[in-house]
Formats: sequence, structure tokens, C-alpha cells
Amino acid sequence: MHFILKKSRPSSKKGIYLQIYINDYISGKGKVQRSYESLGYLEDLISPSCPDPIAFYTDKVKKLNDELKEKSVKQIGQITPTKNLGYFLIKAMFDKLNLDNHIRLASSNKRFQFDLPDFIRTITYAQIINPGSKFKAFERVIPSLYGANEYSYDQILETIDFLGQDYESFIEILNHHINKLYKRNTKTTYFDCTNYYFEIDEEDNLRRKGPSKENRHDPIIGQALLLDEDQIPLAMSMYPGNESEKPYLRNTIEDIKNRYNISSKIVQVADKGLNCARNIYAASIEANDGYIFSKSVHGKNLSKQEKDWILLDNENNVWNEVKDSNGKLIYKYKECIDTFEYKFTNEEGECIKFSVKEKRIVIFNPTLARKQKQEINKEIEKAKSLSLKGALKEEYGDSTKYIQFTTTDNNGEKVYVYSSLNHDKINEDLSYAGYNLLVTSEVDKTSQEIYKAYHGLWRIEESFRVMKTYLDARPVFLQNENSIYGHFLICYYALTILRLIELKVFNDELPIGQIIDYVRDFNITEYSPNQFINNTHPRSIKNEIKSKLALSQLTFLYLNKKDVDNILNAYFD
Repeated sequence: MHFILKKSRPSSKKGIYLQIYINDYISGKGKVQRSYESLGYLEDLISPSCPDPIAFYTDKVKKLNDELKEKSVKQIGQITPTKNLGYFLIKAMFDKLNLDNHIRLASSNKRFQFDLPDFIRTITYAQIINPGSKFKAFERVIPSLYGANEYSYDQILETIDFLGQDYESFIEILNHHINKLYKRNTKTTYFDCTNYYFEIDEEDNLRRKGPSKENRHDPIIGQALLLDEDQIPLAMSMYPGNESEKPYLRNTIEDIKNRYNISSKIVQVADKGLNCARNIYAASIEANDGYIFSKSVHGKNLSKQEKDWILLDNENNVWNEVKDSNGKLIYKYKECIDTFEYKFTNEEGECIKFSVKEKRIVIFNPTLARKQKQEINKEIEKAKSLSLKGALKEEYGDSTKYIQFTTTDNNGEKVYVYSSLNHDKINEDLSYAGYNLLVTSEVDKTSQEIYKAYHGLWRIEESFRVMKTYLDARPVFLQNENSIYGHFLICYYALTILRLIELKVFNDELPIGQIIDYVRDFNITEYSPNQFINNTHPRSIKNEIKSKLALSQLTFLYLNKKDVDNILNAYFD
């Protein structure tokens, strides 16, 4: 294994992009290459203190390789004075779920030289405490966990690959034990999708270029996530980045119902990106389920009659206002119930027409209106600025919709250039700023109930943020498909365990971010044999955790071996 400085030219036209990669050889797989550290574009790295980034990072790579030679024989159990003890919270939830025996049974055909449940626990701790590459977990993070077993780098890579081969089964084990403890509530489920980028140049079968949530041009992988009514993760699916997310709503719901023998009605809640005739047909006709979807007020699928109704304000279209204690308008809404016609083309090319009885609720939020108007005006100003520079159509980005273009001939090639502002589109978008439309099969529920259920989607959006920020799920440093699936399985386990602690142990009184910060911050330093200093930051939330778990030692400055063992073996009632 050795480090190299990789110089590539992505399609973003910014020149040379620098990354440090690890070249390695893995038995049974041959030579593999994975990203160790992304450095950035050469032109952005140049500074007075670093006039020649290539020379600077070439020297850094040499130092990394020199250090690697010194560590060629890793000292397992090497003394590190400061260790993380905060993972005891994650361990306590693993203990309460009691997954270990079923994990062993499910993997009994694979002869590991270690305990697989302990590996899953340890790599999950590492993902929460200090996420990054698996080499980082091997080299720095796992050795920093007090009392944790350590694994070789090859063992980590090969086991992550194994877990990814059948990641759905390991999610099923987790769900089985969550259901035993807390009785899953699936009357309402929340569904959404996101994607994760890879800092690679070439696409493969899984990592494909598609619409990136972060507006990047790198190959991406899609992730579908389903939460139960308590907003705890229930299922995850991974799919190629160039595929539409819409089929994964119905496929995931169908799989959940079959896998867990759910015969009751499920109300599916999803955002406008998943609202299509095919998904409505699957929910209402095929599965006899329900749905709450948002619908774009700007979309082409919205008729003129529907658009006119959204803005109507007369005795037949009465708005209901919701105000705060000071009488300030928070939002207003109105509703109607009618039968609506839909159609779609199925996989066989047949046009399917159907009708459903729906309640439609239009909501106006003045705060959202101000925000959206600011965004529209920003795009207009951007368009005006680009027009003065004679920019081409592809340079306008999102502001393209507010421009009318003319075509000119450039040596036989059509070139689109600015003509004028599209005032009709501008006026339309300004008119509908702040409005949101919900469509639902649940005609017997009140508008307030529908609105509350829909806004439960914020938790799934937060789940994606937790995965991408706190758990650092991207960029992904692994290469083959199974290893990528295994990586996201560990991220899913980490997210689910944290949600259970947040919602079931602390009753949604401690935000997930504060829990993660506490787990990371709680470190101890051994200053003499079996004697420790508690390094937890004084502003942490240890008093709340102390009272919940009846662990007075959490606030002690000086800890002995018995104190540390009591903390590490804490158990949730």
C-alpha cells in the first residue's frame, strides 16, 4: 500500500484537480485505488504561503509514505492516553436492541476470525465519532475508542464488502428488533430521496451522472429513505445516480409490506418530486393505501382551472387563517374535495386512465412568499448582468426560465443568445410565491391534520443532512458496488441508532446534533494506571444524560477503572 498524488481534469473547466489516493493490493480483488484526501483545484490552492501546490503536496505524499513504512507493523493495543468514552450511549442502544445473536446466525456461512456483531458496533461508533475513509477508521478512530477491539485494514474492507452484498437483510434484522421493543407504527410513512457524489472521473454501472442535489457534475448514487410514523428509519434503497427516484417510492413500500407482512393501510407522505400519476395509481388503486403529496403550483401538470383556483378569494373560496399569539399571520389555507382524472403510460406502453377522489389544500405562507420573491428577483438581476456580457444560454443556469432567447448561426451551429426578459413567466412566479398545494386521498382528515402530517417530512430532510454532515457519508472513498452499499448500511445503522436515542430514550428533548456532539466530546485521559481525567467539555449536555441514566460518574472529573466500566456498561431501561 502506498500514497500517490492524483492530478485530474474534471469537466468543470477549472483546470487540474488534486487528490491524494491510496494504491493498494487486496487479496482476491487485485490492485485497488481509493481517495484518501480531496485537496481542490490547483488554481484555488495557490497562495503566498503555497506558491507551488504540486510540489507541496508531492512532499506531503512522500511524508505519508515514510510514516506508512514506520507503521508497517501496527501495534495493536498501542497506548493512546486520551480515549473516547462517549460511544457508551451508542453501545447502550445496541445492547438494548440485542441484535448480536441474529447477526451471527444470518452470517453463519461466513467464517470470520472475529465477532461480526462487534465489528458492526465498532465501525458504527467510528462513523459517528470521527467519520471519513475506512483507512482513517483503521488508523486513527478505532484505536481511540476506549476498550474497543481493533481490526486490520484488510478486515475492515473485506467485511464492509460482505455487509453490502445483502444490506437489506441487515436492515431487516435491525427492524425486527426495533419492532419487538417499540412496536413500529406504519400507518403513516415518510419517503424521500437524495444522492451522494463521488470524486471520480469515469462513470460505472452504479455511479452515474444525473441531477445532483448539490449541483455538482460528479457521478452520483441515489438513496431512497423511508421513515415510520415516529420518524425512525424503516428502509433504505440505493440506486444508480441517473435513474428517476419516482419508482422507488412504490417499490420500497411494496417491499416493506411484503417483508414485514403489513396488511394495514399505509399513508405515504412525499414531496412534489415523487408526485406522479403512476405513484398515485400504485398507492390508491394497486395497494389500497393513501397518500399525501405536494404538487408544484408552477408545474405543467396543473391545469389553468386549478391555477386560477389557487389565487381565488371570494365567498366560495374562503381562506382560513392561522395566527400566532400576537395576531400575526403564520399561514392561511383553503380546501376543496373533487374527483380528479389521471393518466400514465405503463411499462408495456399502454395508456392507463383512472380517477380518484382527492382533497386539495392550498396553503399560503407569507414568510415563504418573501423568500421566494427575493430568489426570483435575484435570478432576474443575474440574467440582466449576464445579458450585458453577451452570455450564451447555457451560462444562465436557473435564470434561463426568465429569459427569451433568439438563435444565431455560428458556422452552421445554432447559438442561443439573450433577447429579452420573459415578463409573463416572471409575473406568474411572483404571483404564486408563497403558495403550496397538497393533494391527498385522505378526504376525511382535516386540513390541519394533513398539513401537520406533511410537515413531518422535515425529519427526513434532517436525516439526509445528518448523513451528509455529521456522518460525512460523502464523498465516498470506496470503489466497488458492495463496499459502497456496506458503507451506506453503516451510515443507516448510525442514523437509526441515533434517532432511537433521540426519540425513544430522550423523548425528542435532546436534538440529534447535541447527542452526536456529546458522544464525540466525551473523552478520558489515563494519567496513571486505571486512573482517568474526564475531558468532557463543560458546556456539554452531560447533566441531562446523567439524570436519565442515573450515572453520577458522568460529571466527575476524576474517574477510576470501576467508574469507567460502569459508564461503558450503561443500559437503557
